[in-house]
Order: sequence, then C-alpha cells, then structure tokens
Amino acid sequence: MRVVKGILLGLVSLFICYRSYAVVLDNSTLMIDNIQPSDVFMRARLIEGELLTFDLNEDLFTKYNSTVAYQVINAQPREVFFIAKSLNLNAKRFSFKHTDNVGREFSVHVYRNEPLHVYRVFSEVLKSIRAVQSSLTIESYNIRIPHEPATPTQVYNKTLSNNRLLSILNSNKMQPKDVIKVVEYCYELSLLLFASQYPGVKIAPYVQLEIEPIDKTPTDVFYLLIDTFQTLKSYAKLNFNLTSMDIIAVDISREILPSDVIDLTMALNAELTYLAYQAKVKIPANKDRGRQEVTPSMVFDMVSRIQHVLNQKND
Repeated sequence: MRVVKGILLGLVSLFICYRSYAVVLDNSTLMIDNIQPSDVFMRARLIEGELLTFDLNEDLFTKYNSTVAYQVINAQPREVFFIAKSLNLNAKRFSFKHTDNVGREFSVHVYRNEPLHVYRVFSEVLKSIRAVQSSLTIESYNIRIPHEPATPTQVYNKTLSNNRLLSILNSNKMQPKDVIKVVEYCYELSLLLFASQYPGVKIAPYVQLEIEPIDKTPTDVFYLLIDTFQTLKSYAKLNFNLTSMDIIAVDISREILPSDVIDLTMALNAELTYLAYQAKVKIPANKDRGRQEVTPSMVFDMVSRIQHVLNQKND
C-alpha cells in the first residue's frame, strides 16, 4: 500500500512539475500552454532587433538588398513552423561562419502545428545570433518589445524579412544544392500522397527537360514554385477541403537568389507534409544524396515533376 501511495504521489508531483514548467520571454514568464501567436511575433521582432545590431552604420541593410521577394496572406500555423525552420537554417549558417556553435537542427520532414514549437525554433535562432554577437563583441539588442496582438500571417512575413537580413549577413551563401534537398523531398512526398489518394492509378509519363541546353535561373525556379504552390493549393482544396495561404510575388529591383527560392520550397514542403499527415501517409526521413554540383535547371526540372504529379488529378 505504501508503494502504491508513493507511486501516486510521484505521478502527482510529476504532473505539477509539468504544469509549472515555464518559458521565459524577455522579462515575463509564460506558461508553456499559453504561448500565442502574439508571443511568437514578439520573438520574431526581437530577432529582427538583434539582426539590426550588425548594421550599426545603417549601410548594410539597404532598401535595395533587403526587400523580401514575396509576401503571404492568410498564413496557417502549419506553414509558419516551416518558414521558422528555414530561418533557423540560415541562423545556423551565420553562426558557423563566425563561431563553432552550429545550433540545433530541425529536420525538413518534422511537422508541428502549435505556436510553442515555432517559439522554440526562434529561441534556437536567437542562440545562434547571440553567439555571433559575443564572438564579434557586438552589444545585444536591449530595447523591450511591446506585447501586441498578432496573426500567423504577421509572424510569417516578419520571419521572411528576418530571413532576408540573415541572407545578407551570410553574403547569400545559399546554393542550388541546398534548395534541391528540400525539392527532392517534396517530390517524394507528392508521389506518396498521390499513391495514397489514388491507389492503383498510374501517373502519366513525365517528359524530362533536356537540362543541359536550358539555362534556367533562380528567378525561373522562383516563379515556377509560386505557380506550383497555386496548383497544390487547388489540390488541397479539391482532395482535402483545406485552405492554404496565398503567395504574392513582390516587385523587387534586385535579382532573385537561391536564398529567396528556399523559402518557397519550405512553403511547398509545409503543405505537402501537412497533407501527408492528413492522408495518414508514412512521412519519410529526408535523405542527403550527396550531390556535388546542382544547377538551377536541375531544380527547375524537379519542381516541374512535382507540378506534373499534382496535376494528374487536379481537374
């Protein structure tokens, strides 16, 4: 009897400890169950403030080079988590450039749907940024961020803005080989999703592009991804009655870079991963195929394959 009472007492204590576990946000303390989009937005704005400390002369983040290539409308929580992971990848790259602190990895195939998880990714981003500040003896941002209501769309667009700033600090080191890892994973997901929705139905043969003669650029890939995302949006509505965010390309004077493209691939990844979960498809782990050289034309061809699969039953 004493043993049973001891076990019950231990379980009660464990439950109390769990409920008491808190996340510290600046000078306030939030219960883990109470993280809201407004709290996540505060953290995104804090990240922005920390990034601005690297441009004290205000000549690095100019209007020309810091303009974001696209914005979103009506973002869903599932979509925010993936763009947060893209930001973390950029922050890890920045930290590795200046320190030996590479930060925590968040795999491409992992899906989460709560503000808390985005908050945790942002916390990892801050660790990477502050490690660089310490290495370069740059003073941390110390202005208190006011708490105000926010939507997932605001969090998403602020994250895009932060991603652009980090890309500048990284000297736009993102390459097509970084992009194709996500794109190939999206293609694999599209095949699995199609097979689960239309068992026994064969996909029409895909006519492969002649890659060598075609001189595609990141701009070509960027606009093909926007078009593919719209195709996927129709697919989600038709097959799952689900609403996805809208993506609007922004008229910018600078060139489109691989760092702009990878954010769109993460948006595509978010939708396909979520649909796969809805269809109870076993989510595969992403594989590193160890490619030595990847061109924008190769990425363009792979995105075309994804669009081809989605269009099979999208009438």
